[in-house]
Amino acid sequence: MLKLPETVAVYPTHGGGSFCSVAPAGDGNIPSSIKEEKDHNPFAAQIEEGDFVQFALANLGSYPRYFPRMADINRRGPDVLGGVPRLASLTALSVRHQMEEGVHLVDARPEREFNIGHVPDAFAIPFGNSFATWVGWIVPWGEPLVLLSPEANQHDTMVRQLIRIGYDRINGFLAGGIDAWTAAGLPALSTSRLDLEGLNNLRNQPQAPLIIDVRQRSEFQSGHISGALNIELGELQDHLDGLPRDIPVVTVCAAGMRATTAASILRRDGRDQVQVVDEKGTPAWIEMGYPSATGEEG
Repeated sequence: MLKLPETVAVYPTHGGGSFCSVAPAGDGNIPSSIKEEKDHNPFAAQIEEGDFVQFALANLGSYPRYFPRMADINRRGPDVLGGVPRLASLTALSVRHQMEEGVHLVDARPEREFNIGHVPDAFAIPFGNSFATWVGWIVPWGEPLVLLSPEANQHDTMVRQLIRIGYDRINGFLAGGIDAWTAAGLPALSTSRLDLEGLNNLRNQPQAPLIIDVRQRSEFQSGHISGALNIELGELQDHLDGLPRDIPVVTVCAAGMRATTAASILRRDGRDQVQVVDEKGTPAWIEMGYPSATGEEG
């Protein structure tokens, strides 16, 4: 590519922040040019193949669990649907019955709303641009889903995101949401919410909690709460058996979304002593001057 004329335009394949991209976000100029890539792209500075491979692999983060399955789907071609499937409206009792049969409930409401009250055993995955990415990372592949959505007008976007990554067994949505669930006399749970000041106070008590930072390793290494244990959110379910059950656990991330998802996973694992920092997170902790560290160690 670098042998092309320097005026040739270069367009990106993915935006900054995509899990498919290993390059840092650029300056926002789209398109750039061969000359700009030569001058500013660190990958273009790696002339020898061996150096390029080593550089490219050095900072790769983890990637969603559904990624390896997508190659086969892309090769054979996805099903032609002719339109976005309409979600079935399900009663609370129907959802409970389906969950008893192994269907997963994905609660897409904002973090705080989920932690104040939610359906037992629900996955908390707040709706947003990365909604499908986290569903594909957290929820077992090929198993049926029911959605608890923040707004009915978001169903179309949610379904589009999910079927694009192969999650097309969507049985419907919980009509009326958590209010309909409790109105049907069904139990709801809450997860104790914790702010950063409260977390700092807990660290100094004799029964200090285990702090689990669920950000990616590169984020953790750049700065974290002193004494925190780093388990990436996408890997948390693989490490549940190794986590103690006799001490309280606090989940934290950068802003609260991933911490809430992590707390929902821990609650699904039968843990009651779970607290979550669902507003702000580690960057704010460091800015406030609370004890922090860098590198891999807590």
